[in-house]
Amino acid sequence: MKKILAGLFLSMFVGAATANEIYITQIGDSLDLDIEQTGDGNTMGTITQDVVLKGDDMTFAITQTGDSNSIAAIIKGATYTGTWDFTGDNNDIDLLCSSLDTATCDTVTMTITVNGNDNTFDFDIGENNDASDTQVVFTIDGDDNVIESTIDGTDAYVKVVMDDTGT
Repeated sequence: MKKILAGLFLSMFVGAATANEIYITQIGDSLDLDIEQTGDGNTMGTITQDVVLKGDDMTFAITQTGDSNSIAAIIKGATYTGTWDFTGDNNDIDLLCSSLDTATCDTVTMTITVNGNDNTFDFDIGENNDASDTQVVFTIDGDDNVIESTIDGTDAYVKVVMDDTGT
């Protein structure tokens, strides 16, 4: 089993603004990837160079803490487990699970936890009725968050818990 641990910590100083940028293209089965980004303006993939993870039996966890962070990721594989945690405002998250190259995202289990305002989440799982066993749970605490999701499959469970406490 491959184990990749990326810990990226950003210290903010008065008058200095920097951000982390992560670009990954990975091919192979049994990936276990954990990423942590702290600070504002961090990116993981962009429109021109996404994060692409290709292989079966993947586990991918990400934690982003800060404002105005973004993720653009493509997952190509049969089985994927993800834990995504976000704390902050104005973050933009875009995930596509399954796109060509015979990637099917048959079995997807995702847990997404959010604490913040004005975040946008676009999750698309399966194409052409590929996702045969999908479970996605969103737990969101904050105002004006947007979830857009398309799950194309034969068996999907999606749960959204929103607890607006006025944060």
